[in-house]
Amino acid sequence: MKKRVLAVLMSMAMLSGLGTMAVQAEEAPEKKAEDIKIAVVLHAMNSSFYTKLADGAKAAGEDLGITVDVTSPTTASNLAEQVSLLESCITADYDGIATVTWDPSGFNSVIAKAEEAGIPVVGFNMDAADCGTKAFIGQDYEDAGYELGKYMFGEVMNGTGKYIVASCGPADTALIARTEGIARAAEEYPDIEFVEVIDIGTDLTNAYGVIENAYLANPDVDAILGVDVFSEAIGTFIAAYDLQDEVKAAGFDLTEGTLKHVANGDMQLTVGQNPYMQGYYSVLELYMNLAHGCDFIDLNTGAQLVTGENVAEVEPE
Repeated sequence: MKKRVLAVLMSMAMLSGLGTMAVQAEEAPEKKAEDIKIAVVLHAMNSSFYTKLADGAKAAGEDLGITVDVTSPTTASNLAEQVSLLESCITADYDGIATVTWDPSGFNSVIAKAEEAGIPVVGFNMDAADCGTKAFIGQDYEDAGYELGKYMFGEVMNGTGKYIVASCGPADTALIARTEGIARAAEEYPDIEFVEVIDIGTDLTNAYGVIENAYLANPDVDAILGVDVFSEAIGTFIAAYDLQDEVKAAGFDLTEGTLKHVANGDMQLTVGQNPYMQGYYSVLELYMNLAHGCDFIDLNTGAQLVTGENVAEVEPE
């Protein structure tokens, strides 16, 4: 186990670009592993992507010999319920908390409350600027959106055409950033035209209907670009209408359904962000701070471009 944790720490150092993690000069850990309790509060569990976040966090707990409890709202992205869960974690006196800060300001007060109680909070997967978290572990979302747009507008659409953005949460900070990244890429192609952002929600059946309606209202659209895990519905719609030659598609995350759509040509691209790593490193950073006094660092888990050329080599998330 010690070798595995050391390897993970070396990877963290390389990802951060800092070379090493700052450690306080102490002879003994601040807390013994068996005494450390960490709460991981997700924003949803209605997708295999979210279970990968949970799996990573739980695996870190097992490797480190600490207690890790994972929970989430019963309704996806329910701010009030997630804040309530975080408040319960503070009351329960957890040593550290990792959570998904997807709302621009909705978590500020509860994170400040944790700070007052001496409980460090790490953000992962989605980040709200200046919300009070000690670090963020996740993708650079605007950069990832830019990479998606650059590939689709340049390689797939040859610099011309209209596109729609499909988002499961148009107010989510990460999804806004991805949308902005796509727009930044579009600026490099004068003949690329933005149509609208559509709210597809967090249910694949509902998402399909919203996408269908958007296409019927804009039959001249050339591409539908998703910015979240529910992008799979775009490929499902294109396959159902046999639109592979007329409408191009891209999205995010490496779910089994999305990867099948890429392999079948219903979608040209999906972008991975390594949710397992996000869950794992969030717990690991809290442990290293609590047990060894390590400083917190932001970690970028990257943007993995998966196309028809390399999809056969990729495992579903």
